[in-house]
Amino acid sequence: MEQHYSFLRSMLILIAIGIWILVFQNTGIIPRLTPLSVATHEVVAVKGEVDVINTVFIKGSVDANLESINGYAKFYKDPRTGEFYVIPTTDPYE
Repeated sequence: MEQHYSFLRSMLILIAIGIWILVFQNTGIIPRLTPLSVATHEVVAVKGEVDVINTVFIKGSVDANLESINGYAKFYKDPRTGEFYVIPTTDPYE
């Protein structure tokens, strides 16, 4: 009978450790081993970095420093042809 209680106690300890690991991962104390995948049609607030696999539609304004992206104010130089193109900076939702 003693072996039954030791097995039950060890299983309860493993379950408790697993639950606390999940709690610490959800709070950000322990980092996740695999990235979290989120699929939604609602508004999502994002902090930090995001890797996007599909298309993202942004309604509103997003700050982008064009000089730090490509080194030119509003122009993009095509590396194949050497021609410069103007990067559109208008809001398509207006």
